[in-house]
Amino acid sequence: MVLSNQGRVLKLRQTMPDDAPILLNAYQDESFIRLYRSNNAQRTEEDWRKILTERQQHEPDKIGHIEFMIEHKKHGPIGVALLSDYTPVHKRAEYLIGLFDENRRSLGYGAEATLLILDLAFNYYKLHRIYTYVYEYNEWSEKSTIKFGFKQEGLLEDHHYLIKEKKFASLYINGMTEMRFRNQEKIRRYSLRLLGRDITQEIPIIKLSKENEMPIEHQEKFLAAWRDKNNSSE
Repeated sequence: MVLSNQGRVLKLRQTMPDDAPILLNAYQDESFIRLYRSNNAQRTEEDWRKILTERQQHEPDKIGHIEFMIEHKKHGPIGVALLSDYTPVHKRAEYLIGLFDENRRSLGYGAEATLLILDLAFNYYKLHRIYTYVYEYNEWSEKSTIKFGFKQEGLLEDHHYLIKEKKFASLYINGMTEMRFRNQEKIRRYSLRLLGRDITQEIPIIKLSKENEMPIEHQEKFLAAWRDKNNSSE
């Protein structure tokens, strides 16, 4: 299973046990967690290390969850992205993204990271649909999500209780099907500009006999080299 993806400026990689301090700091930042996942459980650094260690012992599709660190080529880790609640029957997953520093949320990093997630979701994981929830008070995120090509499918009124604020909040639900993804001109243009390749096009599948099948680790190296080649050719 492909567990990383590379753009021009950003790289996605699966979170590791050594990321525990980074996640701890992020999840203790109220301004971040209020937009990313309100009411997140309080954990220690050791708790996070154990959780991340446990995750690495299982294939993400088996536990229905994969978390990525968003790394900038100069600044290092700048955020996290997540595909969760994956169901193999329905081929769908929930998408979350959060950038740690508020000053970086309007610089296009969220767009590039989302493109990398869409590439993985539809071209490598073969999902049929991804969806995302946005808090009603996060108006900038909702506008950006719709502008990017997600379809606003409704408002879940008073769906989530904010424990610290002691009040209910409504959530927008937005969806992206594979067909919508394949036919989004905006995504095609954005991906060519930010990733150096058109991710709306399906990756050709070359079927090999069992005797000539490439080992999984070689497949991942091949795909990484293919992405690097396409990025450098622009």
